[in-house]
Amino acid sequence: MKDKATDFDNTLPQVAIDDQVRQLAATADLPPNQARELVRRHGNDPRKLEELAKSINAAN
Repeated sequence: MKDKATDFDNTLPQVAIDDQVRQLAATADLPPNQARELVRRHGNDPRKLEELAKSINAAN
C-alpha cells in the first residue's frame, strides 16, 4: 500500500510541486523548506495547506 506522500509525488510534475511550494511560502510567510514539507506531508489542496500554515504561524 502506498502512502499519501508517494502518491502525491507521482501525480504532479516537479514543476507543479515547486510552484505550489513557492505560492504557499509567499502567501503564508513560511520558509520554503517548511512549505515544501507541508506539501509533501499533506498533499496539494490549497485550502488545507493554507489552514495548516496559519496554524503554524499562530503557534509561533
